[in-house]
Amino acid sequence: MVVLALVLTSGTFAYTYSNQTTTTLQATLADAVMTTYQLSEHQPKWESIMPDAQFNMEMLVPIAAGDDTEFSTQFPDSGAHYDKVADISAADMDTYVSTRGSNHWERDLYKLNPFMGMGGLAKIDNITVYFRYAAGGDYDVTAKAAIKTDGQVFEGPNKTIHGTAFVTDSWQCAINPTTGKAWTWLEINSLQAGITAQGNGKSQPLLCTYVYVVVNYKYTFIQGAVPLGDLYDITPYTGYTGDLLVKIYLTNTADLLKAYEYINMKVKMPNSLEAGKTPDYQILSIDTGVVIFNIQGGTAAKYTVSISGGAYRLISDAPEEWGAGWSVTPEFYCEVSQR
Repeated sequence: MVVLALVLTSGTFAYTYSNQTTTTLQATLADAVMTTYQLSEHQPKWESIMPDAQFNMEMLVPIAAGDDTEFSTQFPDSGAHYDKVADISAADMDTYVSTRGSNHWERDLYKLNPFMGMGGLAKIDNITVYFRYAAGGDYDVTAKAAIKTDGQVFEGPNKTIHGTAFVTDSWQCAINPTTGKAWTWLEINSLQAGITAQGNGKSQPLLCTYVYVVVNYKYTFIQGAVPLGDLYDITPYTGYTGDLLVKIYLTNTADLLKAYEYINMKVKMPNSLEAGKTPDYQILSIDTGVVIFNIQGGTAAKYTVSISGGAYRLISDAPEEWGAGWSVTPEFYCEVSQR
């Protein structure tokens, strides 16, 4: 006689018997040698897959001269203007560019180091240009942040300070002023930033000691490793030494397809015939739908079906873009046959 025991991830059991009349079936229920099993306590935490936006920032500093190099002087004299304003850890008077010798507005622009943004996962919220400056004496000076994007120069509001104490000012751009839209990766990596400034005369210069840009962004992981855990604990009847056939079905593939581009789970069952092979797991996915394990002459007190690894990728980081009725939680159906 073949005895089948079926269980859903809800823990509901259904027993089926082949080729039995009603009377015989009732007698068999009392006498059957049954293998039992239940949901394991340590289930995978599927809710951890739900996208969760995290916020971060990245600093971009000058690495080369930009399209404008108008400041009249620099200190020290050797080198280039950009390296005088690239080190924010330096003391204010160690390096700077200056308007000394000019009565006019002057602008320096600098090329910046590449934006990394979590390896491509970032969605840019805004950029902020920072500049630190002071007067060379007891007088007023005026400065403003400057950027160049898509071939056009844009400047922030005028900032006027008095005296030799260095001040850090900033200008935030939530959108690209050329396009009127959110900043793109390409636009950030071609951005130039700097300062436009005017001293109080040729002998009363403004000094600028550093310039940098902060890119504020959010990122959401939409791919990664599946959560690990145990699915089922299978307990053979005491003294049962026959063979077992275990099938694990994925039952809600239609709902999973609305959230996932793919999900591949490495399913293991120690002490099964499949556990002695290389690899010692089977792949359960939306495409395969089922994995099968064989136990020959079952002698272990318990067999555990577990997820030992795997990977997934969601359709996007916005569940509202997924199809109606989506799910990130796989549902399983377990069938055990005593043979």
